[in-house]
Amino acid sequence: MSREVAYFPGCSLKTIDRAYDVSTRLVARDLGLGLVEVEDYACCGAGELKGNGINSYYLPARNLGHLLRQGQVDVMVSCNVCYHELSRAAYAWTHQAQIGEQINDMLRAAGEPPMTQSASVRNTLDYLINHVGLEAISRRVVRPLTGLRVAPYYGCLYHRPQAMVSSVQVAGEHPEHPHFMHDVLRTLGAQVIAHPAETTCCGGKNLLSDEEIAGRLTGRILSQAKAAGAEVLSLMCPKCAGGLDALQPRAVKAVGEGARLPVVYYTQLMAIAFGHSPEASGLREMESGGLTVIQRLMRQLASAAPV
Repeated sequence: MSREVAYFPGCSLKTIDRAYDVSTRLVARDLGLGLVEVEDYACCGAGELKGNGINSYYLPARNLGHLLRQGQVDVMVSCNVCYHELSRAAYAWTHQAQIGEQINDMLRAAGEPPMTQSASVRNTLDYLINHVGLEAISRRVVRPLTGLRVAPYYGCLYHRPQAMVSSVQVAGEHPEHPHFMHDVLRTLGAQVIAHPAETTCCGGKNLLSDEEIAGRLTGRILSQAKAAGAEVLSLMCPKCAGGLDALQPRAVKAVGEGARLPVVYYTQLMAIAFGHSPEASGLREMESGGLTVIQRLMRQLASAAPV
C-alpha cells in the first residue's frame, strides 16, 4: 500500500537535473511512497538569500504556505539548496516570533496563504532512512552493487546549520560526520570509500562568478575521492552536480587528471540496484561517465541480473 508524502522538486529537478527527479520517483515508487508535489510551488528562493533581509524568506515561506494549504505538514526535499531554504523559513517561523509575523505579513500582502503552523522539512535521504528504513531498502535490492567503489559526497548544506536542519535535529544524523548515504550505499552492496572531502563546499556559488575558484574546489573533492580509491562519486545536490559533473572539465583544468571521476546521484545507484536500467535511471544525462561505469558493473554482475 502506498504511503503519500508531499514532495518539493524545486527548479533544477524539473530542468537540468531531471535525472535526479526521475531516479527519486523510481525509488520512491519501488519503496511504496506516493509523491504528491506541493501545489503551485515556486523557486525555493536561494537566489534571494544574500542581502535581502526579511524579503529573502518570501519564496520559501510561500512554498510552505502552499504545502500547509493542501493539508500536509511534512515535505520531502531532494535538492540540498531547496532543503536549506525551506528549513530556514520553517525554523524562523517557529523559533523567531517577530520574523514569523513579518513572513505572514508579506504573504498576506501578496495574496498568498500565510503559514498557520510549523512545517517539517525532511531531506529525501533522511526520509528514506527514517521513514522507510534500511531493511525495506535492502528487500528491494535485486542487483547488488557488489564491488562498486563509491565515494559519498554530501555537500555543505545537508547538515548545516545544525540547529536548523532536521537531518541533525530530528533524524539523528551526525552533525560533523554524516553517514546516512554511507549506510544506504552499503545496503545496496557497494564498497563505500571514505575520503576527506565528503562535506566540503563544492564552490557552487562561484560557478558563474569565479570559474577558477569553483574549479579548484570541485577539483579538490573529485581528486581526493579518486585518490582514496573511488571509481564513482555519489552525490545528492543538483547545485553540486553543476560543478562536479557538468563542469568537471574545469576541475580537471584546475587540478589535473586526478579530478576526472564519474559522478552519479545516490538515487540513481538505488534505482540500478532495484533492477532498473541505466537509461531509466537517467544515467545518460550525467556527463562525467557514470553510465560507462554502471554498464561495466552490470556486465560483470550479469549473473545477478533480475529475472
